[in-house]
Amino acid sequence: MATFKNGDWVQITPTPDERWEYWSKEHTAMAGMIGEIVEIEIPEDDPTMKFVRVMVYDENNNPVKQEWFLEKHVILSTRYDKVLADERDRACEELQKWEKKKREMIDETLRHAFGLEPIKKSTKKKKKETTTALKVDSTGEEVWEGPTEEMEQETIDEILEIIDGMDYDGLWDGPDGAD
Repeated sequence: MATFKNGDWVQITPTPDERWEYWSKEHTAMAGMIGEIVEIEIPEDDPTMKFVRVMVYDENNNPVKQEWFLEKHVILSTRYDKVLADERDRACEELQKWEKKKREMIDETLRHAFGLEPIKKSTKKKKKETTTALKVDSTGEEVWEGPTEEMEQETIDEILEIIDGMDYDGLWDGPDGAD
């Protein structure tokens, strides 16, 4: 078993220890998180047991939570593991944002291509109707209008951001002998 000291970075066990009488919802909320040991206490009545107070920080190094755990509830880790986990989470959130935008752009393109955009009703006042033998009833059906609308400037800016971040050198690497 590892020997812990103040300042060590540890990961809290990912599974709750419901058998420990002091385990609470706060402990469960911190399960699997990486934090720093800020205090160690050895009870006078049982010197074989150690309590460690673990402080969990957010990505800006601001303290978020702290709780006391038994020494068996923590695993020795590093600060690098915490930074790596935060960066992975941030990258996943950014990927989700781009995937959502991509989906919206594809849907918009397909609606334009297949003419599934609803007819926009004009807001002009109608002239007084005349009596005729033939009356045309216009319904709000979806009709092909063709790709007449331009892309919004916000969409163009987001596409340019994506293009600026691309690695073009990696795109042109093909297999040897492909010439």
